[in-house]
Amino acid sequence: MMIGSLLKEYRLKQNKSQRKFIGSIVTQSYYSKVEKNISQITADNLIGLLQYNNISVQEFFNNFSQKSDDSYRQTKELENMMIEAYYTNNIEQMHNIKKIIHESTLSEYDKNYQTLMNPKLNSEKLTSTIKNKIFDIPSYTQDKLMLYCDFMRFYSLSDNEIITRNILKQYQSTNDSNIQELILAIVCNILIFSIENDKFENVSYFLNKIQNTKTTPQLLFYKIDIEFFKNIIEIKNSNDAGKINKCKNFIKTLQDAGMEEYSNELRKFIKDNF
Repeated sequence: MMIGSLLKEYRLKQNKSQRKFIGSIVTQSYYSKVEKNISQITADNLIGLLQYNNISVQEFFNNFSQKSDDSYRQTKELENMMIEAYYTNNIEQMHNIKKIIHESTLSEYDKNYQTLMNPKLNSEKLTSTIKNKIFDIPSYTQDKLMLYCDFMRFYSLSDNEIITRNILKQYQSTNDSNIQELILAIVCNILIFSIENDKFENVSYFLNKIQNTKTTPQLLFYKIDIEFFKNIIEIKNSNDAGKINKCKNFIKTLQDAGMEEYSNELRKFIKDNF
């Protein structure tokens, strides 16, 4: 039982459509992915949805804890929310989630995440803790790839390149669409970091490694993203300003698909880099 599945259960019990259940808190397209456990919901949005629908936050997480047979997955969901609250500096939300975790039916071992829950933890120690946590996982499993993708900014560009090379080596022949999606997301981040550091000597290696990945509906977003950042790099290398129009076409495609906020982020990215 993941958080999206439990939200759907509460919504159906209240006999509400997705639109009525979410109000103006999140978009329907985003929430639909949350219910399908494709996208993760932020702490603020989850608490907002629960309050909007008069659902007890404590009851919700108690049910979540009781219905799930996988304590690791429970902890991961709650931990992600804690980290999200930390980086938005939402101290009150951090204390609320911490209380929920300690009052849940999780084992004492699973509750013992003080290094990630302590709002006084300095960022250097937090960075080290999460980096070590990611690589405590013995191999590049799907869960590990998800963690790494979320925290790539904790590593230098050169470290990210080494890690990503190892990931690509392990999964060079994979047909698992979920793994392919994570790999594309990781390569996309590599392109972004390369642009930010103005270092492009290794970009072609990563682009070549993913060029044979078949485009599917699930992977289309990342394929568009990668083409966008690839064009940005080509502009920087050749001063071919004409490719800006191609980048703008990618942005329009995403905007027409309903991704207004992300489209604005890409526009800002162009503005910041040229």
